[in-house]
Amino acid sequence: MKIVYGPVASWRLGRSLGVDLICSRNKICSFNCIYCQLGKPEKITKNRKTYISLKELKNELQYALELATPDVVTLSGMGEPSLVKNLAGAIEIIRKLTDLPIAILTNSTLLFKKDIRDILSTLDIIVAKLDASNQKIFMKINQPAEGLTFKKTLDGIKKMRKRFKGRFALQIMFMNKNKECAHQLADLARDINPDQVQINTPTRSCDVIPLQKNELKKIEKIFHGLNTISVYNSQKPLTYPLDKAELIKRRRTEL
Repeated sequence: MKIVYGPVASWRLGRSLGVDLICSRNKICSFNCIYCQLGKPEKITKNRKTYISLKELKNELQYALELATPDVVTLSGMGEPSLVKNLAGAIEIIRKLTDLPIAILTNSTLLFKKDIRDILSTLDIIVAKLDASNQKIFMKINQPAEGLTFKKTLDGIKKMRKRFKGRFALQIMFMNKNKECAHQLADLARDINPDQVQINTPTRSCDVIPLQKNELKKIEKIFHGLNTISVYNSQKPLTYPLDKAELIKRRRTEL
């Protein structure tokens, strides 16, 4: 698999050039979310490890930037990017190669660690996941690695938000198992005070049935007073991926 893929037509970030620092055939993550389109994991872990060569990243990114015209470079792919030990080095390489903003899609599980917050503070955009309002829902939906808790995750999000100087977005994936928690999640979002709340539902192929447009619209209204964006109401830009097969490996569905 290639490290750099896309650009992806993202409803949240525009034309997003993906950087997959794990680059595994199966996902390696600190969560095993019930709605994940990547299927069964190779490993559920909270331990950090090096997966890719920074030299390969540099070569691939240089090539991709010559051919593509993305709006943003996004750390995402086959698992949780903060699990990658050479994350700081990867960000440094990206900075040297482009002036484009650098974003990360994170499940928030390692934000309780100061060294992770130090690294992520150098980014331009953080999209942090929060699907649960309590430990019970957290376990049901996100199925975390041993030792990771709702409280740790929420505390990490709050600490990251207070420190971060860039654009901080909170992504919430709604489904039948947590739609009744919308009011509690909205209260948590107001406490966190993100720049944006991204209201999502599993629209990609998985075992979880997505909520309908009218259900998601009602949920979005509960987040009144916050800057919200919804998957059903947002437009995707036109993109031309450099390698469609590489993109589909991560998305597991047509875009």
